[in-house]
Amino acid sequence: MAILRGCSGVKVTIVSNGQALNEYPDEDMAFNNADYSVPLYRRSMAYIECTSDTEFGIKWEITPEYKPDVPHTHLRFRVFLDGKGIGGDKIRTSPSISSSATMSDTCDRINDHEVILRKLIFKTIKKVDDMDSARVKADAKLADGLGEILVVVHRCNKIASVQNSHRHNPAPRTQTTTEIAEKALKGRAISHGVGFGPDTRVHRPQHASVAKVALIDGVERPLCIFRFKYRSREALQQELIIPRSPSPDLVMGPLNPRNENNANASLSKEERLAQLKREIAEIKSEVKDEEGGQVPRKRERAASGSQANGRANKARRHSRTKPIECIDLTED
Repeated sequence: MAILRGCSGVKVTIVSNGQALNEYPDEDMAFNNADYSVPLYRRSMAYIECTSDTEFGIKWEITPEYKPDVPHTHLRFRVFLDGKGIGGDKIRTSPSISSSATMSDTCDRINDHEVILRKLIFKTIKKVDDMDSARVKADAKLADGLGEILVVVHRCNKIASVQNSHRHNPAPRTQTTTEIAEKALKGRAISHGVGFGPDTRVHRPQHASVAKVALIDGVERPLCIFRFKYRSREALQQELIIPRSPSPDLVMGPLNPRNENNANASLSKEERLAQLKREIAEIKSEVKDEEGGQVPRKRERAASGSQANGRANKARRHSRTKPIECIDLTED
């Protein structure tokens, strides 16, 4: 989890099955959003691994470590899923008390006493090979912000309590995108979108009044932002965010069996690499020694062969020039 300068004590995490999902640094700190201007040191950018059809939530927290330079009563957290705003919450700041809240579903009021809740779910996106220019252009707009969870935090002050005038018109909730033309993704390894669970009707009386707040810095200048790009494990490997799993066929033991019993599984990557280099150097040295010992023997054999051939040639030459002697076997 990133700790932002000037925002220490303000935390946002993505949770699933009661646990915060692991975060992997996003080296691309670019934030191309025309609605907000946020300095680099107040941007938290990370990748998270998601699993299809799994419920999740967005948790925000304020701890006493938060020491604002300008006094204010609340922080407002606003959530965008795949580029679309779904609401948020306001949390009172305190110099001594921690406060937190988790958004794990959408909430739409249907009357003064009931609301409809829908769980947030990671859903797989189907990529289609459709080269139609109109389809690609339309999907390119849908892909803007797809696969991202954005939380924008503003400083604000409570200025009054006003009558709750929440409208009873729940918006339809469907998955942001179910399929998309692969060309519209422009090489991005986007694997999932946000979907919503079935409607759950809950009794929740409407409060007579709500806090009205005023933003200290204006809408366009938030205190900080938190962006999470959610991907499947395969997509994270494709984008080189996490290493690929090694193939079983490529798994090798120690090159030098003499050191196998002394292998330390707790060695760091740098230490294992250095050990591997030493073993390779030893093998190369042994091979050179063997080759160095074989060369003289080859030359010796070649030399002995040449001498033997020379003697054979001389013998053949002598045999040609020596006169032939006749032996009479009939003599007594």
